[in-house]
Amino acid sequence: MFRRVLVGTDFSRYADRILECIGQIPGMEEILLLHVLITPDRHAQPLLEEKGRHLTQTTGVPVRTILVEGIDGDTAGAIIKTANSEGISLIVVGARGKSILGKMLLGSVSTEVVKRAGTDVLVMHFPGLEGSGDAPLEKFCRNVFSHVLCPLDFSKPSEKTREYLKRLTFIKKVTFLHVIREGEPDPTNQVRAAELRLKEIAADIGSPGMRVESIVRSGNPAPEISRVAEEQDVSLILIGRYGKSDYASNIPLGRVVTGVTTTARRPLLILSPHISLTVIARELRKDEFARAEHVWLTYHQQKADPETDRIFGVWVEGVLVAVARCRRHPDGLEVDGVYVLQEYRDRGYARKAVQALVGSYGSDPLYMHSTLDLVTFYRSFGFEIIPESALPVSIRKRFEFAGGNLDGSNVSPMRRPGLPPGEKREN
Repeated sequence: MFRRVLVGTDFSRYADRILECIGQIPGMEEILLLHVLITPDRHAQPLLEEKGRHLTQTTGVPVRTILVEGIDGDTAGAIIKTANSEGISLIVVGARGKSILGKMLLGSVSTEVVKRAGTDVLVMHFPGLEGSGDAPLEKFCRNVFSHVLCPLDFSKPSEKTREYLKRLTFIKKVTFLHVIREGEPDPTNQVRAAELRLKEIAADIGSPGMRVESIVRSGNPAPEISRVAEEQDVSLILIGRYGKSDYASNIPLGRVVTGVTTTARRPLLILSPHISLTVIARELRKDEFARAEHVWLTYHQQKADPETDRIFGVWVEGVLVAVARCRRHPDGLEVDGVYVLQEYRDRGYARKAVQALVGSYGSDPLYMHSTLDLVTFYRSFGFEIIPESALPVSIRKRFEFAGGNLDGSNVSPMRRPGLPPGEKREN
């Protein structure tokens, strides 16, 4: 579980406090103690080795020291790169003050590690011990796995969190929490359904020597999670990097977990599970055209016409994230409206949408006005650049404002020739 653990040190007293407490992490076979050099320091290597020897004595776990240079001052990047190259299962960072991701309370290094790491991250936090200025830092090593709070929203990431938790048989107590968001319909029935679901999960998770409790609350998830953590005096919050509303997007950290890291005053274990997304590309029904218009809100606020349009979309976990339209004009078919929501870009969803569209028009020629930077993209589907005069009249009229200078409008006419019936094109 936590076989190889990476912990960084900047030789500060706060970092020393983390080292004093790291021995409570169970199952460690090796600790990698890392220091990132930003400026040359001939004392760094002997000091790092000294702390490594002391850590071995206090934990009984072999310690390997690593000294690396931070390129362009990117200490977090050096930590993450080392974790990836060493096959680390857990990165340990520290939080200072009353919150974890507050700008003035957590150093930028820990903030960036939490945001950018693809590995599980344990944020050590010591409630009640601020250690500011020259004040002495009291040693405070509570068993971090004695009472774990595990928020669940019943999503795919939640399922991964449950699977992870089942392997932590050394935990003494688990409290499951489900927060019903404010404004949800029929809250009474939702509370009952959540209580039943948590009861089933508790029965599945429970193991000899582990106490399991469940709590259902209503409100804003992040503040409620932090509030319950204080009320229950938990030793650790265990939460997935993404939640129900954001795990399919490209954001570096989910909205709820970001809120928890901003407000929580307890140690926080952020899991980075691998999740297989359900992605479906298909043509939209006429009654789904309003969903396409919602996707187009930030793309010229396009409108769909059921009389002339066929729209193809990509659905990720049931959410429409990308669309492509083919509009029938009196003298030809025009492809446009190819758009992917910002948070879902760089995953190939535009390609899937266009592929679904052109696959439905094998025997019909298709026309389009491509922006110049996407010409290569559309060429991969069989489109070729043509002179503006080769466009059907009704399609050409849409760009009459350019006065025959489409290059100046950053667009290029393109055509995808049709295929003889029965012939298939490889894209």
